[in-house]
Amino acid sequence: MLDQLGNGLLLGTIISVASVALSLLYGVTRIVNFAHGEIIALGAIATLFFSSPIDYRIEFLGFIPPLGLSFAISCFLAVLTCGVFGGILELCLFRPLRKNNVGNIAVLVVTIGLSIFVRHLYLLFATGKVQNFPLELQRRQTYLFFDMTPRNLNVLIAGVVVMLLVGFFLTYTKIGKAMRAVRDSEDLSSISGINSDNIILMTWVSSSMLAGLAGIFQATINDVRWNMGFLILLLIFAGTVLGGIGTSFGAMVGGFLIGIFVQVSVGLPFMEGHTEAKNAIALAIMIIILLFRPQGIFGQKERIS
Repeated sequence: MLDQLGNGLLLGTIISVASVALSLLYGVTRIVNFAHGEIIALGAIATLFFSSPIDYRIEFLGFIPPLGLSFAISCFLAVLTCGVFGGILELCLFRPLRKNNVGNIAVLVVTIGLSIFVRHLYLLFATGKVQNFPLELQRRQTYLFFDMTPRNLNVLIAGVVVMLLVGFFLTYTKIGKAMRAVRDSEDLSSISGINSDNIILMTWVSSSMLAGLAGIFQATINDVRWNMGFLILLLIFAGTVLGGIGTSFGAMVGGFLIGIFVQVSVGLPFMEGHTEAKNAIALAIMIIILLFRPQGIFGQKERIS
């Protein structure tokens, strides 16, 4: 059971970071972004491109070899790439839709179409096969009560640090406070002199960078797949809803809980031989909690009305 709990903390870290990114974007823009998984995958694929040796067996866009940079620099460049991609989506797609007063349902359909389109671009031109970062294999070691590799421990620590920094950013910085103001009321924030378009752009960039970082964490623990973001998208939505839609702190907690529920359920006696149903157990627990607290653990009722 302790092994499952350790795996749950790792999965929870990934889902938590990704859920915070999704919740931040929804809180400010009210966009339910089904292409969130593809931004997650972009973080991993870009890191693979930047870090793999030049003579590596994979080529991008059919002819471009990887760059062979150090892993740390590759991660940094990949996160920036995701931020740029998010900014382009806002400027070229979602801002024009917003200016033309396109409805929420239509925007939702746009994100679904964008998700399918980008995901299959990865399949065709990036990495149709399962790939791994060019990192050395490591032995599992015991840390407190949990067995994991040093690299996985670093992912866990980095995830916690990132979430603390996000909390500090949203609470104490000028941009973070402006994001919260636009989230609460775009009209009132505009009256206060806040440029809502710039704040929404920064939100897209910030959310995409966090999503890309979650993808790097996921690929570091597991592997790089063209549909890796899509495979955990439902769990990310579950963590966001469980914690409270539009609340970043709630998304942090909800993401951790969903990750723990998923992995711990594998150790239940009736799950033997049926581990593929582990996501269903976590989602069932989420539904039960929402029956008693429909706004989520930290959500406010007025935000879901």
